[in-house]
Amino acid sequence: MNDTLTMVTRIASEDATLAEKHDAFDRLVAAFQDMAFACAYGVLGDFHLAEDVSQQAFITAWQKIHQLRETEAFPGWFRKIVLTECSRMTRKKRVRTTSLDDGRQHAAIDDDPEKKLERNELRRMVFGAVERLPVNERIAITLFYLNEQTHADISAFLDVPVTTVAKRLHTARSRLKGKLMSEFKRQVSSRKPSRNASFAKKVRAGVYDEYVGRYRFELRPDLIVTITREGDRLIGEASGQRNVLFGSDNELCTSEFDGRGTFVRKRRGGISHLVYYEFGQEMGLARKIS
Repeated sequence: MNDTLTMVTRIASEDATLAEKHDAFDRLVAAFQDMAFACAYGVLGDFHLAEDVSQQAFITAWQKIHQLRETEAFPGWFRKIVLTECSRMTRKKRVRTTSLDDGRQHAAIDDDPEKKLERNELRRMVFGAVERLPVNERIAITLFYLNEQTHADISAFLDVPVTTVAKRLHTARSRLKGKLMSEFKRQVSSRKPSRNASFAKKVRAGVYDEYVGRYRFELRPDLIVTITREGDRLIGEASGQRNVLFGSDNELCTSEFDGRGTFVRKRRGGISHLVYYEFGQEMGLARKIS
């Protein structure tokens, strides 16, 4: 928990550089990626959508971290963001009806038709049983078996007492016994984000990419600032000049001269405008057009 407080404090600090903020956020993603994925999977019942939703939840958290009043409340605050992203996904009606029984990655394990039939039948039984669990129990059991989270960690993330976590786990285990429990644990463990660096890389790219785009000055429509990403660097281009940008989450500066841009965010956290300053004087407001 102390590590979480340190990371969240660094990300929200006005004194931290953009590089320091990103480093702290990378560590925060590493600490919470499996929890976010488990929570999203518990709601959506789809491994692929759960990954998309949990990645977007981290990007949203980055955009709205300044709204967090108490750093100690981050786990529960972040869980609400994950659940909100799940609701948005559900409203889009993109959830696949057969997603719980997705066994494509195991299709070529062996060519024995009888073993393949048995394996597919077990998988159907497992995910059928999991799908019938109440959402709260499904989230709790996935959190516990995905990365063997402690009852205390799950309690902080779900914002419920440890006794409630224990009760939900006990009830879920009583419904999933023997082979079903073992197979479920194997399936979710094989999908957890922490198994490789792919998940974290996508989140990091998404965080950088929110700045990327074209910004047109309202009083000078012919002047457009273009921000692009090259690896872990942001590049600003305007009027034939190209500069490397650095700074905080809401302000980027140039190292070549005294120029800086302050970003204006919409209510949901996304960037809508750029206010440009040069030598301390406001030069104009630019709207993000793409």
